[in-house]
Amino acid sequence: MTIKEIHAMKYINSKSTYMGAVFVALALFTTPSSFAGPGHDHGDEEPTATGEASPRVVMESDLFEAVGILKGRTLEIYIDHTATNAPVENAELDLELNGSSIPVELHAVGEFDAVLPEGLSEGSVSVALTVSSGELTDLLAGQLDLSHADYHATDEESHSHAWEWVLYGLGGMLLLGLPVVGFVRKKMKEGKQS
Repeated sequence: MTIKEIHAMKYINSKSTYMGAVFVALALFTTPSSFAGPGHDHGDEEPTATGEASPRVVMESDLFEAVGILKGRTLEIYIDHTATNAPVENAELDLELNGSSIPVELHAVGEFDAVLPEGLSEGSVSVALTVSSGELTDLLAGQLDLSHADYHATDEESHSHAWEWVLYGLGGMLLLGLPVVGFVRKKMKEGKQS
């Protein structure tokens, strides 16, 4: 064998070792995201709700439907027509919680916001909502359960996937670091041979 052939074989051998390491790293850091967990396997099982939903109140009559969703200390109220499920345009609301009048402000067509007062205690709160739209007026009533309310919640989900980003970042650093390690090892071998 000539010197050129020997160098060519060493070069091919070093590249195949490097490529093998790259493929192993890719296999280790890309497959965990492909495993399906509970509720994500698309099998025959019916999906089940997990976690806690925001407290809500649902009220309906022959004319109007209303849903109130508590987010932090804000009660978001959605009003629509019972027959068409269309948002109620030009609606005016009067809201009472446990008999106390609460100011309501228009957020969008059929959407209103009300800030809950500080004095509400945990448990069930009586909700009375008078809806007026043109000639139509109706009184809706319901109960808002505050026993599991989180007044410090925000609009953002508290669920975080930060650990996934950490794993992806470590995998990326490993992939970027492999060529550096290979280069350093090659230089060290060349230094020993001379």
